[in-house]
Amino acid sequence: MKLKASELTLDDLLAISTMPGERLQDINFSLTSMDAWAVLRTDLINALGIQRAKRFILRYAYRSGMHEARILKEKVEWKDELEWLIAGSKMHDLTGRSLSYPEHFNVDMDEGLFNVSGYWIDSSEVKQHLEYFPMHVEPICYFLIGYASGYTSECLGKRIIFKEVKCKGKGDEHCSYIGKTVEEWGDEISEELLYYEDEDMSGELDQMYQKVERQKERLETGYSLSRNLTKVMLQGGGFMEFAEILGKSLHCAVLIENMNYEMVGKYGDNPGMEKNMSAKNFWDEGYESIPEFVETELKDKTFKLLTVPILLENKVYGFITIALNRKTDNFHIDLLERVAVIIALYMQNERVAIATEQRLKGELLEQLLNEKSADVGEIHNRFTYLGYDLKQPHYIIYIEINERIIDEDMNTNYEYLKVRRQLTDLFQNENKYTSNIPVLTKLNTIQTIVPEQFLEKEKITIQEFGERLLKKIDNREKQICIGISDKTEKIIDYNNRAKEAKKAVELAKFRSRNSGVILSSELGNLTLFLNAREPEELELFAKGKLKEILDYDEKKNSELLETLFYYSQNEFNLHKTAREMSISISGMRYRILRIEELLSVDLSNSSSRFEIQMALQIFLLLGKIKLI
Repeated sequence: MKLKASELTLDDLLAISTMPGERLQDINFSLTSMDAWAVLRTDLINALGIQRAKRFILRYAYRSGMHEARILKEKVEWKDELEWLIAGSKMHDLTGRSLSYPEHFNVDMDEGLFNVSGYWIDSSEVKQHLEYFPMHVEPICYFLIGYASGYTSECLGKRIIFKEVKCKGKGDEHCSYIGKTVEEWGDEISEELLYYEDEDMSGELDQMYQKVERQKERLETGYSLSRNLTKVMLQGGGFMEFAEILGKSLHCAVLIENMNYEMVGKYGDNPGMEKNMSAKNFWDEGYESIPEFVETELKDKTFKLLTVPILLENKVYGFITIALNRKTDNFHIDLLERVAVIIALYMQNERVAIATEQRLKGELLEQLLNEKSADVGEIHNRFTYLGYDLKQPHYIIYIEINERIIDEDMNTNYEYLKVRRQLTDLFQNENKYTSNIPVLTKLNTIQTIVPEQFLEKEKITIQEFGERLLKKIDNREKQICIGISDKTEKIIDYNNRAKEAKKAVELAKFRSRNSGVILSSELGNLTLFLNAREPEELELFAKGKLKEILDYDEKKNSELLETLFYYSQNEFNLHKTAREMSISISGMRYRILRIEELLSVDLSNSSSRFEIQMALQIFLLLGKIKLI
């Protein structure tokens, strides 16, 4: 009796084996334990990786499908060839692999047309996979796909490929498939076809072994690198040790730079190493987003450069660059990123330590500005860890907050702290250049440094910046004096510039009880005297030299002091002074003679002139001379 596919049972297959002289092995057919197959599948994935295991299983299943199609063609008398084709789906059910449920079936064996789709219900492969592995990112019913492709290809005499489009092994609600001829699939199936190509597995296994050995070597290198870097960091090592460890691990030159492209660590003695390998040659600070790495080929050089940034809080704080005379790959990038992380941790530790120290004592700025014997080079390095560049030109600002009105009922300490906090917040929030501008608060004073680059960016002068700060502090009870130094040119200038700013504040306090901003450049040559004497002492000196004139002017309501000032300004020229003050020559001559008599000096004598000029300049500086 001719058989339909739906009528096929295992008895039909086993009945074959009971025929005299014919057994399962005689027809090259066998039944396999699902548990045994699960073990084999798991071992393949563990040994080869899931992609290579997929290729192995697909090819094995494809051959199995073709072979079983031939056996069923030869040993079973089918009602027609279509039943023989459909029997392939029945075999899934009979052998416990899955229940195949077609949804769309468009097949014409005579014309060679094949386009089907449907579901695989209760796939044993899904159960096997999820027992040993987590859900995968793609369908995993490899045997069902391969078997269906091989069986139908044998039946139609042309290449049929099945593709699983949904799978419970990757989290879908069910497993579903589509099967078409290669021609109908077109380019859509090109990737899947690669899995069915014949290849010598021994060669592939040898490649896998070499890859595993290479990977093992690289893992050992990476582990050793991480261990040694951590050990050095815990033992107090720094950038030079980090560079040496990385260079010896990769057998290459290494350059570590800070955010200002200054070398802080290196390994190797290549000529021109720092110049050729510096990140400033190829790192674009205008990147929209910070790249993970930059690979650079140098003209007329046999090596390539690979650079990774050192990141802290998503900001670039330095660079690691290596020179390789071989092709770079993810291994090198991975190692550099590991080193960058360790260095970032090292720098972060330094920042935390320094920031804590600065909060408690204000040590860095205190040393930089107020200690003449401080090691400015070391201070610069420590500021670099904080992401701050002292080598830029800066202005030193010194602020003193004093009581203008004494009120016994007012909590003066609270009010003072309130003003100081306002000023400190303004310094750290006002500027957009940097959020970590150093500020030192001490007693009733505040000191800070303002980079010229920030002023240029804001398009304001340092005096305008000082006046902006003063304007934002509205406190009638406090006198706030802001002294601003000249610009620093070198790191060693900070101490002297800080003194200038302090002297400017002292002068501002002496001039008036009002708040104000004064630049040290306004002091002129008197800065030399202010460094040696207090403003009170200078005033006493000036009054001592000009006392008789001061007394005479007060008694007679005359203008001898102003006359003497303009006379000195005009290089002691009688005619020039007379013209400027609109006085007759005879009148001017009388005034000069009277001044010489009162002061008992000869203004034609250079020594006498010098002392008188200094006294006049001090009075001008102290606001004692009103210009007409």
